[in-house]
Amino acid sequence: MARGLTVFMLAGSLLVSVSGLLSDEACPQDVQVKQGFSLADFAGRWYEIKRYEQFYEKDLDCVVAEYQPTGKNTISVKNGAFSLANNTRVVADGTAVLSFPDDTQQPGKLSVAFFGATPDRSNYWVLDTDYTSYGVVFSCEPFFKDSSKNVLGFWIFSRTPTFPTDETVVKRVDELVKKYGDASKFEVPNQSDERCPRSY
Repeated sequence: MARGLTVFMLAGSLLVSVSGLLSDEACPQDVQVKQGFSLADFAGRWYEIKRYEQFYEKDLDCVVAEYQPTGKNTISVKNGAFSLANNTRVVADGTAVLSFPDDTQQPGKLSVAFFGATPDRSNYWVLDTDYTSYGVVFSCEPFFKDSSKNVLGFWIFSRTPTFPTDETVVKRVDELVKKYGDASKFEVPNQSDERCPRSY
């Protein structure tokens, strides 16, 4: 556990940023986030179903995000994951705030940071959610090593370890992936292994 946790913490504390797929294209300017977004309703446990591979999630499964309200515009963040290869847990604690709390056009944009860093960059955009079954999140930021490139993040979440089969939900998520992502680039973490922790 010590090795896995150390790698996770060092990566987060040095970069404190999303680091997924590199792109030469500019970040999209017309990203439409969830309107009428409720931070309180978004709180709770989410299971990661698909993702663009992040450097800090490489080879990790059983990924869970726990959000708990800490104020009107803030939530605590606890990300947990498990290495099935060496049976180690990885946990990271952070904070998320609404990036633009007074802008009714961008209610679903959050700023997230870990390990005591200030959440001062809008880097976690909730494209859509029904709060009870699915959530879709997108991110695009300049690459810290080369500002001419951008780093893309894309996550699909479920309230349960398996994704909903409701046709309306599946269709909506597919629409968002086609509009903002690339389905061929998704990694699918294992959520069904009996070793997946029930809590982190």
